[in-house]
Amino acid sequence: MTDNFLRLSGVITEKPTFKKSPSGLQHCNLVVEHRSMQEEAGLPRNVFCYMPVAASGILASQLKDKLSKGMQIRVSGFITYHQSANKLGKLVLHAQYIEQI
Repeated sequence: MTDNFLRLSGVITEKPTFKKSPSGLQHCNLVVEHRSMQEEAGLPRNVFCYMPVAASGILASQLKDKLSKGMQIRVSGFITYHQSANKLGKLVLHAQYIEQI
């Protein structure tokens, strides 16, 4: 097994939500807006995206009173596909590490 983590930095766009599952596991959901200048085919390119982020367990519990809208963060984790009940899909970054920058 290899460590295939994605790192993304950006600004939290709305107030993070915190919920507990029926089994008592803490979950945190937020959205990060990323903007940067990248190089593609030898030319500069402005890039941006909105990435839903989910944190669970101990990490979510540690973040409970530490995250807020407008905060600059760096997130590391893995991406997975989530599908809602109405069959709309989206990619979600499941955080393994979050830090304020």
